[in-house]
Amino acid sequence: MRLNIKSFKYKQNHAQDNFTNLGYDYDKFGIFNRVLSYELFSNPNQDKPMRQLERLIQYLVDTAKQIRTQFSIAHDKDTLLIN
Repeated sequence: MRLNIKSFKYKQNHAQDNFTNLGYDYDKFGIFNRVLSYELFSNPNQDKPMRQLERLIQYLVDTAKQIRTQFSIAHDKDTLLIN
C-alpha cells in the first residue's frame, strides 16, 4: 500500500490552512471505546480478539480515506487532513 508522500512544496502550499472540526480521533482513542461496552474489554480472553478487530477496522477506515483522496477532484493529491 502506497502512502501519500508530502512534496517539497507542501508547507508552502498549505501554510495558511486552518482546519477545524476534523472529527473523532480514532487513532488515539480507538473506535470500540465509543461503541462497545467496557465489560467486553475487561475479560482477558476477549480483550485480544477485540483489539485485533479494532486494528482491522482502523485499517479499513484509513484505506477508504486514501481511496477517497486519490479520486477526489476537489482536493490536492497530497492532502493529509481529509475527514
